[in-house]
Amino acid sequence: MIEVIVNDETLTLVDSCTVESLIQHLSIKDKNRVAVAVNDRVVVRSNWSKHRLSQRDQVMMFAPI
Repeated sequence: MIEVIVNDETLTLVDSCTVESLIQHLSIKDKNRVAVAVNDRVVVRSNWSKHRLSQRDQVMMFAPI
């Protein structure tokens, strides 16, 4: 298990968690209305399923303008 910080809240996730699986875990239905940054770097939607999260990663999710 790993701990990541999502919008200032600590979550415990499985070791192999990707951005895509985090989105599913959070039950976000409209993925087109969410942008994601991990450790201050934007993760483009096409890489969500490949980008694995690591222990203590800082994840920010926000609605793009």
